[in-house]
Amino acid sequence: MKPRNGLHWLVKYHLNHPFMTFYTYIMAIIELILFTYPIRITAKIISGVIEGGGITADIKTDLLFLLGLAGIQVVVFFSVSFINEVLAHRITTDMTQEFFESLQYRSLTYHDKQNVGNLMAMATGDTRTINIALSPATRFQITVLTIWVLNLINAFKVHWSLGVIGIVIVILFYILTLRYAKKLAPLANTTRERFSGVSQVTDSSLEGIREIKGFRSELWAKRRFIKTNNALLESEIREGKKSAWFYPQLLVTLYAAILIGLSLFFASQDNPALPSVTLENVMVISGFVLMMIGHSEELDWAMSFIVRAKASADRLFEIIYAEDKGEFLEGSNFLDEIPATLEFKNVSFHYDNSEQNVLEEVSFLIRENETFAIVGGPGSGKTTLTKLIQRLYLPTIGEILVGGHPITQFTNESLRKTISTVEQDIFLFNDSIMENIRFGKPCASENEVIDAAKYAEAHEFIEEMPDKYNTLIGERGVRLSGGQAQRISIARALLMNPKILIMDDAAAALDAKTEIKIQKAITEILKTRTTIITTHRLAIISRADVVIILDKGKIVGIGSHEKLIRTNMFYRRLFEQHFELPPLEPEAIESEVVDQ
Repeated sequence: MKPRNGLHWLVKYHLNHPFMTFYTYIMAIIELILFTYPIRITAKIISGVIEGGGITADIKTDLLFLLGLAGIQVVVFFSVSFINEVLAHRITTDMTQEFFESLQYRSLTYHDKQNVGNLMAMATGDTRTINIALSPATRFQITVLTIWVLNLINAFKVHWSLGVIGIVIVILFYILTLRYAKKLAPLANTTRERFSGVSQVTDSSLEGIREIKGFRSELWAKRRFIKTNNALLESEIREGKKSAWFYPQLLVTLYAAILIGLSLFFASQDNPALPSVTLENVMVISGFVLMMIGHSEELDWAMSFIVRAKASADRLFEIIYAEDKGEFLEGSNFLDEIPATLEFKNVSFHYDNSEQNVLEEVSFLIRENETFAIVGGPGSGKTTLTKLIQRLYLPTIGEILVGGHPITQFTNESLRKTISTVEQDIFLFNDSIMENIRFGKPCASENEVIDAAKYAEAHEFIEEMPDKYNTLIGERGVRLSGGQAQRISIARALLMNPKILIMDDAAAALDAKTEIKIQKAITEILKTRTTIITTHRLAIISRADVVIILDKGKIVGIGSHEKLIRTNMFYRRLFEQHFELPPLEPEAIESEVVDQ
């Protein structure tokens, strides 16, 4: 069942750990009750000595009892504190895990709208705030409530009037405390949002550090960070002022003065009409009141963290349970024994943040083991088309078939195992070369990884590195050149041995010599799989079985390279400035689309 809000979601996590939850909060009450015994016994001992009883056998017994009780208190305090800490860490670990998993299974449509810095702030800052609220802030709240109850019981024992006054004060105290929390809540929300802003600026500045240095924009980055950081500081100061002015504490002080004052008054009167209050009663009441004042003075920080934790829990809850407009149901069929053909039927597509089609009425058929080249100018829809093949997005209109079956019928696992991609924008992890190549196939042997690297012409430069395949390559592969990173990416795709291989401008960062080597090495591999290539390089395009030309999301030509170079003006324009082309056939017209 879906939780109603962040607080309900937090309670659900507590119930996942029933023993630790109930042990922590019940033992917190018992712990405080144990701490009241020394007050009573100390009052009894001092009263007995002052009233002339001396050090009697009973007093000695009480002193020994206090020593034994101190040992019990140490054990109880340690156990409840330790289990509370474990509970808090387990809950926040579970929450962080759910948060991470929810993001992993979100569609790209969802991720296109998210800010990484904001999500990182939630995964670290918000979960840490909840952790502190769970241990010790919530336990501290229970302790304060227990002190109030014990004080009321003790007050009623002395005289009903003290108890009634206490009840009125307690009600007023918690009404004012809730009003205080309500006023603090929007400030806490603002602080968490501005903390996310600092995280966003930090993330983007570190992500773009090369550009910042390249354009000598360090001062711009510094000013941008200072502006965001100062906004956070201002919000924290406003929240701090509100937290510092914990006005319900005035009621505690007032109640303490009334309670002690009336107790002393009753004790000093020798009037049968008034309650009989002994010195021991006054000392017990004073001890309880001092304990109540001490704990209530610390209630402001506990309440502050609980309010912040609620704001943090709501933020996490909204992300985890937010509607994903790009979500689609996973199919149940497996792709293993199905031919690796691919067909687009009148496919149109636009991104969620735009009504303008990136692809419009695209139709074509790729037969099994064909090499299919997609060419076109910037913004023509080439990369979007490859993402649709991977089912990272679904068509707005139309249908995509794999092996003659709708792509929506297959499981994600079998589809992603069948299709491997070399992206134009390469992403490598801050790990070893071995693990980066093995990323798509974690169970691959070392020999399989090396063979894939050889096909991708990467083995030679890897062997020259200090730790060879165990060399760490840094965030996004910053310790590698563009060509080296490209070859690692190609090796990663080849290792999966896919039926359908997508190479999205995969040769962009390669020099001509390396490109020729890789082409020769994978020629035999490409004959046994369906390959889709997006590129501007004529040497690669000319080897394709079929070439499709995209312009503004529409197909403006399809056929073999030899046919298109003689008949299609769009195709010729891509190369005529750099290559000497064969003459244009007389019947060729600019708008012609040659059928396959």
